[in-house]
Order: sequence, then C-alpha cells, then structure tokens
Amino acid sequence: MQKEFLIALISDNNINNISKALGILENLKDADTIVIDNGSSYNLIDEIEDYKSTKCILVETQMGYGECFFAAYNFAKDMDYKYLITIDSKSNDIIKEIEAIKENLKYGYDFVTCSRILENYDYSKVDAVATEITETLCNSLNEACEFNLTDPLSPNKGFIIESLSQMELTETSHGIFLQIFIQGAYFGYNSIEIPSHSGLILGEELIEYDNPVEKFLSIIETEKFLYNKGTIN
Repeated sequence: MQKEFLIALISDNNINNISKALGILENLKDADTIVIDNGSSYNLIDEIEDYKSTKCILVETQMGYGECFFAAYNFAKDMDYKYLITIDSKSNDIIKEIEAIKENLKYGYDFVTCSRILENYDYSKVDAVATEITETLCNSLNEACEFNLTDPLSPNKGFIIESLSQMELTETSHGIFLQIFIQGAYFGYNSIEIPSHSGLILGEELIEYDNPVEKFLSIIETEKFLYNKGTIN
C-alpha cells in the first residue's frame, strides 16, 4: 500500500546519527524513509543493510544541501508521495518532531517549518553571532513574504509535494528554503512555523558558508525581484 509520507535524511559522514534515527523511523507505519548519501567516506548500503525498508540515493561526491533536497524531492514526486519531511538525524525526540510536522501538513499547510528559536527560552545558551545572523535574514525574508518566521534555515521541515512542483527551485545551498518561502508567498501557499523538539543548535548550518549573511541576503533579494508578492494576479 502506498504511504503518504517520505522522510528524508542526509548521510554526510554521520553514520552513527543516521543509524540511530533509522532504528526509530523503522517503526513508523505511515511513512517511508530515504537516506541521501552526500559523498560519505563509508559505503552507505553496507552501513544500513539491517534497515530493509529504508531507501537510499548514493552520490559519489559531496553536493550542496539544496542538491540533496532536490534528490529527495524528485524521488518523492516520481514515486507519488503526497508529503516530504526533511529531518536532521541528530534531532532529539525525532518521532515527536515528525508527528508535529505531519499533523500540520494534514491540517492543510503547504509548508511546515520547525523553529529552534521557539523551543529555546534560554537565549543565554544560544550563540550570539548565529542569533544576529538569523535575525538579519528573518528581517529581510519576513519583509518580502509578510511572514513572521524566526528560524527559516531550520532543517526540520515538511512540504506538500504538489505545492513544491509549482516552483522554480535552483539554489543548491540551504538557501533552497529561502526560495521556497518567497515563492510560496508569491503563489499564495500557507506556511506555519512551530516549536522544534529537536535540540538542534541554532545556526549550525551557517558554518558551511564563508559569508552566510551576504550569500543568503543575495538569494532573498533575487527571489524578491523575481517573485514580487505584490505583482501576482
């Protein structure tokens, strides 16, 4: 029987976290799991052979985050899944996180994003630089989308596949999420941000980029020009 949900994990030399997550996700009855191997040094097929129902896509060289997202999305679309959920394998309470995303997708939201800000009430433990960068990006993104997002680059998200299929997504970095939010606002899709249960570190993805503020603000400005919310009929 075809399942509605596809849950995607990225394998990036993090096999211990992947294996732990798969051990939990194998128990889900209404979702399949796929692992996108992002040029890991190990043989992913050998490493996950005990998880018979898990699907995988192998890539010999490291890709950007957006490329891994495309691989998961294209598989979900081609195999007729209704929903795609992306989860960082380091997440705590992974089932609780997924169930919250699934509930909101079934309610009718096109995109669901889990905020590491909304879960973290002790801001003294949050990196000040990551907080400043995130606030800068949010100010620009929220102005463009008329949203009230606090953590747009959070990796734990859910999507209705049909809604994504309307978009022109090209960004190969974590900026893929910025494209989705701006184009989603342009096309009139509904998004919701919910508190994360993951325990993930705010801004952890920013260290992958030499100048994340410049890079991501540039993506926002480009998308704002191409998909001006005020111009849609």
